[in-house]
Amino acid sequence: MYGIVLEGGGARGAYQIGVWKALRELGIEYQGVAGTSVGALNGAMMVQGDFNKALDIWSDIKPSRVVNIDDELYERVKSLKISVDDTSSILQSIKSIFQNHGMDTAPLHNLLSHCIDENRIRKTGKEFGIVTISLSDLTPLKLFLQDIPVGKLIDYLLASASMPVFQKQRIGNKAFLDGGVWDNLPISLLAQKKYSEIIVIRLVQRGLKKRERNLAANVTLIKPGESLGSLFDFTKERAGVNIELGYYDAMKVFKGYHGIKYCIEVKQDEEYFLKRLLQIDRAKLEGVHKGLGVPDGMPYSRFILEYLAPLLAELLPVTKNASYRDLTLALLERAADKAGIERFRVHRYDEFERRVIKSYRPQGIKISLPTFLKGNELLLKVKKKQLLDDITDALVWGIKQG
Repeated sequence: MYGIVLEGGGARGAYQIGVWKALRELGIEYQGVAGTSVGALNGAMMVQGDFNKALDIWSDIKPSRVVNIDDELYERVKSLKISVDDTSSILQSIKSIFQNHGMDTAPLHNLLSHCIDENRIRKTGKEFGIVTISLSDLTPLKLFLQDIPVGKLIDYLLASASMPVFQKQRIGNKAFLDGGVWDNLPISLLAQKKYSEIIVIRLVQRGLKKRERNLAANVTLIKPGESLGSLFDFTKERAGVNIELGYYDAMKVFKGYHGIKYCIEVKQDEEYFLKRLLQIDRAKLEGVHKGLGVPDGMPYSRFILEYLAPLLAELLPVTKNASYRDLTLALLERAADKAGIERFRVHRYDEFERRVIKSYRPQGIKISLPTFLKGNELLLKVKKKQLLDDITDALVWGIKQG
C-alpha cells in the first residue's frame, strides 16, 4: 500500500490534482498522506476521497477564493495593464495588507469550510500528517490527525498553509506560520510510519535530498518537467494547464511513457532511433559540419555519433547520458511544438512521427558556423536556438525522404 507526500507550493498545487487523477485511473490505492501548505489542503481532500470536488475547486480557482482581493484588479496588475484609475485601489489594497499584517485569507477559510468534512476524514482510517510552525512557541510541528483536536482540522490546515504574506493563522492564543518554511516535503512523516512505498509529488524543487534518497522506503518521484508558474497565480487558466501536466507526468512515471513536453508511448528499440539519427540530412547541416571542425573525409555516420550526438546532449533538455531515443524524441518534440500538434494526450510514437513529418514546416534558415566556434561552448550556446532549428529541419527532412 502506498503513502503519498505532497510538497507545498501555493497555486502550483493544481499539479497534484492532475497526479491524483492519474493515480485513480491506474488503480493505485494509498493508506497515508502527508503534506505541507497547499499539499496539506490537497492531502485532506485525498484522504476524504473527494476527487471530483477537488477538481471542481481547482478548475474554477481565482484569487478571490483564496484571499480578499478584487479579481479584475489582480488580473490588470498581473498583466501590467494598470490605468491611472487603478492607482487609488492598488494603494488602498497595499495599505490594507500592511494594516492587517498580511493578506486576509477569510475566503480560503470559507472555501475549506464548504469542502472539508473533518468527521468523514477521521472515519476513513487513513493516516494524515501535516507540518506547520508555532510562532508563539518558536517550534516546528509535525502533526498527525490524532494529534489535532477534534473540530480544529480546518484551523490546522490553514496554519500549515499560512504563507508569510498571509495574515497569521491563530488557534487559541497561538499564531502559526506556513510549514514550508521548515519542511516543505514531509517524507519523514510517512517514513516513521514504516511505509515501504512512498509517492512523492513535487511542486518547487526537482529532486530529493540525500537523506530523502537514503530512506528504507522505495520512493517514486513525480516532478514537473517545466515551470508551474507563480506561487500566487491562482487563476483557472494556469490551474488547468498544471492539472494536465500533473496527469501526464504521472502517466510517464507509471506507464513508462517518454517525452519532455509531450507524452509518447514508445515500443521501438534503441537501434531504431540510431537509424533515425543517421537519416539526418547531410546537405542541410553542411555549415554545422564545417563549424564543428570535422576532419575532411570523415564518414557521415561518425560525424553524427562522435560530433552531433554529444552536441545535442549538451543543447537539448536531456541528461548527459541521453540515449539515441531521447535525442530523437527531443528533436521531434521541438518540431511538434512548432507545428502546433496537440500536446495533452498520449501519442503512439509511429503516429506522432507521421504527424510531425506531415505538419512541420522547416524554418528555412540554414546557419553556417564560423570555425572559431569549434570547441567554444559559450559561443555554441549563443547559437543554440539556430543550431537546434537547423538540426530539427535536417532530421525531419531526412526521415521524410527516407
